[in-house]
Amino acid sequence: MSPTYLLIDQGNSRLKIALATDEQLYPTRLYPEPPTSDQLLKLIHTHQLPAEPLFAIYSSVGEREASWLNAIKSICQLFVTLDAKTPLPLAEIQYDRQSLGVDRIASVVGVAQLTTAPALIIDIGTAITYDLLLPERRYMGGNISPGPELRLQALHDYTARLPRVPWSGIHTHLDLWQQELGEQTDQAIWLGVARSIVHEIDSYIETLRRHYPSLEIWITGGYASDFVKWLKYPTFVKSNLVERGLRDILQYQVARSCDS
Repeated sequence: MSPTYLLIDQGNSRLKIALATDEQLYPTRLYPEPPTSDQLLKLIHTHQLPAEPLFAIYSSVGEREASWLNAIKSICQLFVTLDAKTPLPLAEIQYDRQSLGVDRIASVVGVAQLTTAPALIIDIGTAITYDLLLPERRYMGGNISPGPELRLQALHDYTARLPRVPWSGIHTHLDLWQQELGEQTDQAIWLGVARSIVHEIDSYIETLRRHYPSLEIWITGGYASDFVKWLKYPTFVKSNLVERGLRDILQYQVARSCDS
């Protein structure tokens, strides 16, 4: 029987936890507060998964250790904190591991299990990250830019009179999206942010496809569904790329611990 994998992803604004086996990824759950070990064991039993062996991985864009994790560590046969020293199932990494976001590398590893083609991985969240994966599991680095909410907030914070326009998905602004230009300030701000992100993504794709004609586009993140249908190029949308990558990294650690 496959072991149970516990995947813990602490992002900028939310805590996500998912269960997995070698064969399946279960739906990700959002937690407003860190769960207890008893709550996680109850979740495992709900999916009729074995509580032993239980392997866990913790990924955080902020703090690397948190006191609430101690109780969870006590029920795990192996607990991995993903950081710059964690061995990865990649052949090459062209990036400073000390400054590389753990969510970014998890997404890259997740895509590495899904394709052997050149791939651009785009995560549209609080920030927008672009990462290039080449065949033979070679990670070639990437870029970072502000996400939708950060752009809207910056326009409000760093100007004297521009309002704080709330973000809502492009699919809720279909009439506005048909306009090239706004007719009042809040429209101009929303359209400016939305269209700039679409043009930015299209530009990255166009540029990289000149070098890698078979480039695949993989998109994830909380705002992925807002933008994907407006892009020029076909894409693969995976809401759980980070979780998939965490599972693959954890499997790699388990295999290494068994070999040692």
